[in-house]
Amino acid sequence: MRGLRNGTQTVLKYVERPVLAASFLTVSDSLGLFFGLGSIPKSILVLVLFLEGGLGLLVGVGIALSATPSVAKLGETLFGTAPWSRDVEKYAERIGWTWLVASSLLILIGFGLSLA
Repeated sequence: MRGLRNGTQTVLKYVERPVLAASFLTVSDSLGLFFGLGSIPKSILVLVLFLEGGLGLLVGVGIALSATPSVAKLGETLFGTAPWSRDVEKYAERIGWTWLVASSLLILIGFGLSLA
């Protein structure tokens, strides 16, 4: 029972920031549309959420990919960046996954709104 509680706390801790980010973006998009257009057209909101979600997925993959050994070596050779480090790769993967989870939530919210 104790292990289950620790696992749940770990998952909630990891998902907390992406959920807050996706919620904030959804609310700010809705407010922007409301103040800009005087209403919130569902189709436009869904398209904006899909656009933001897709861009976030690309950024998340780029962040995670940027710290791989081959890309780090390329950056070190071409741009004089720091050499590859396992710690930096783990950190970039964690940040990249955060972006991917938040972006996936935006896309899921968009799908949910399109079905409603």
